[in-house]
Amino acid sequence: MGSARHDSDGRGEKLPRGSHGLPPEFIAYSQRERLFAGMARVMARQGYAATTVDQIASESGVSRKALYTHFSGKEDVLLQAHRAVVERIVTGAGPAIAEQDDWRSSLRVLFDWGLELFAREPALANLALIEVAAATPASRALQREMLEKLRALFEQARADSDRPIPDIAIDGMLGGMVYAIAKTAENGEAARLPELRPQLMAWFALVFDGPRAARRELTGDA
Repeated sequence: MGSARHDSDGRGEKLPRGSHGLPPEFIAYSQRERLFAGMARVMARQGYAATTVDQIASESGVSRKALYTHFSGKEDVLLQAHRAVVERIVTGAGPAIAEQDDWRSSLRVLFDWGLELFAREPALANLALIEVAAATPASRALQREMLEKLRALFEQARADSDRPIPDIAIDGMLGGMVYAIAKTAENGEAARLPELRPQLMAWFALVFDGPRAARRELTGDA
């Protein structure tokens, strides 16, 4: 499996108290990142419904007043946190994906980066794959919107395939992919998430390219 590198810019760390001379935009960024991480941790313990604004602020080390400076409420934190997770994956995997020549290589890179991120930060996997799917109508709509962007790779695979692939098959693969990743994370096995990549790739290869291509993904000969 390829190596997926992640940033280590101190995201989530508290700022020093008192006058520190930091630019306001940096302070705002730091507070938002801490609130995203704090909400993810609280939800991982008790779910979205039981999570309160006060708990998010306390977990994040950010005041309730500061939270409402950036967000309209609990749901807004969740929606923007999900967007931030997706952006983190896209930003991290994007340059390597741009160097690939086909959908298979692009999807492997995306899985390597995303699955390793979720393995390192299981609370983010819970937020992006489990809580967002069930929390509110707006969060469910957001997840569908994000999956539609990923659908472009599957459409490319369908165009390259000599097999008739109905729309419902692509819908099923998108939903099944989320289920498989979320199930592993929810079972407390987030560290095993990178191991799913060959299995997921084999499934997609089976649908678009046939059994031989699926075996190559499983054996690492792709």
